[in-house]
Amino acid sequence: MGELPDTGGSQEESSTVGNTTGEKGVRLTTGVVGLDAVLHGGLLRGAIYLVTGGPGTGKTVLCSQLAFHRATAGENVLYVTSFSESHGRLLSNLESFSFFDRSLIQSRITLLSGVSALEEGGLERFHSMLSQAVRTHRPSLLIIDSMTAISELAPSPFAYRKFLRELGALFTLLGCTALLISSKQQGIGSFEEFIADGILELDQRAVGMRQARELVVHKYRGSAHLSGRHLFDITTSGLTVHPRRESLPLTKEQLPPVPLHKSRFGIPALDDMLEGGVPPATVTALMGPPGSGKTLLGLHLLDEGLRAGQNCLYFGFYETPHRLISKAEGVGLRLRQHVEAGRLEVQWHEPTEQFLDDVAEQLLEAIQRRQVQRLFIDGADGLLQAALHPERFTTFFAALSNELRALQVTTALTLETSMGGPELSLPPVSLSASVENILFVRYVELRSQFHRLISILKVRESGYDPSIREFHISARGLEVARTFESAEAVLDQMTQWKEGASARGSSPPRPPQRAPSEGSGEDV
Repeated sequence: MGELPDTGGSQEESSTVGNTTGEKGVRLTTGVVGLDAVLHGGLLRGAIYLVTGGPGTGKTVLCSQLAFHRATAGENVLYVTSFSESHGRLLSNLESFSFFDRSLIQSRITLLSGVSALEEGGLERFHSMLSQAVRTHRPSLLIIDSMTAISELAPSPFAYRKFLRELGALFTLLGCTALLISSKQQGIGSFEEFIADGILELDQRAVGMRQARELVVHKYRGSAHLSGRHLFDITTSGLTVHPRRESLPLTKEQLPPVPLHKSRFGIPALDDMLEGGVPPATVTALMGPPGSGKTLLGLHLLDEGLRAGQNCLYFGFYETPHRLISKAEGVGLRLRQHVEAGRLEVQWHEPTEQFLDDVAEQLLEAIQRRQVQRLFIDGADGLLQAALHPERFTTFFAALSNELRALQVTTALTLETSMGGPELSLPPVSLSASVENILFVRYVELRSQFHRLISILKVRESGYDPSIREFHISARGLEVARTFESAEAVLDQMTQWKEGASARGSSPPRPPQRAPSEGSGEDV
């Protein structure tokens, strides 16, 4: 193949980003979804990156995906193999990915084998071959797959270190960005680390019955980046990185909510207790045991928003869209017509087969695509099950809540507590700092009957009625009593019964062992 002109500049897909030293660096975007966010824009031109990990972690897929992305942008790429696999086998393994384009092979992506050079002349001959190839093809990106076998051919550690130093000088001189693939054993602490401007490690491990893949950037010289571990997956599209939500900046500035125009539930007595509804662009926790009416409260909030002409999103983990809509119709909420009109989107996700940051990305994508104004997440335990590391759930949810506020979305979220009873039972994960409003629903058993109660525990920057009210679920939906008298009578009788039972030596009534039903009044 003849010498090709240098493409650096006019056709380069790049951006200028300030780094930690105050200098400017030209970025090469990677084409890997989520990775550019982790790298604050992409790879730096002329830098050397070590891509390390165990077998099957996705090193070759990552580098190949990046190669095709740069070639599609009109740049030249040089892919050099050592003793890893033949070119035919490499291309055969890549054909199943959507980024693969055979027309780019040899037109923009040059495949070069270094086996003969290494066998005949060792590191010196290999370096000479690379030098000639880089000067001939003028690639913006060079990939060496892999460094493991090359290091084994070095006559001494000093000779290998000298080879790496000369290699780095060549790439820097010609402004070529290099990706050096190595095994995990060679990764951190190896000679390559000392010449590398950045180190990207790919890892995979079993978590229960699931296989989790994680990416961590150990080093990124000359630029800031998102530190810590980030989940990624490999599909027919290639790698997709899911940056940790709490490490990402807000997509837009968070504005203070407008004090007027509160978001109503459409339940007259409850809206009166809230002095008109919950403040807009806030997060409301709907707490209670299973079957207490939390989901129905959230659906009422959506239904009232739809009546006001707002776009709404239901984001749940346990009810399929058809089942949810059918149950809502059983309590008088006609959501189907809004789904058909495109004003309401109902999403169902199985938390056991997804990870937290992936779920958050799907949620925020739907919000921005639909320009959602009201959101109902049903429920927090589904998000928690999707957490690979449950200890980060509180910080994750705080970051997600801030993002929802910045997008001016009024959000309701169900939080499950222990089974019913007259006492307040908080959820196992404390999220009080991340939510502005808390509504608590419960049921108590008195004389062989269940009584449902609702109270408002918190409304930030707004007044509210703190009294406890009784409520009922019927074919007309959720109806809250206008006064506290009936709830007070129930609790008084509970107290009297317990005092009498204690004097008699008998046990007080136990909370129900299953969610109560009242006609169609299950927690839909």
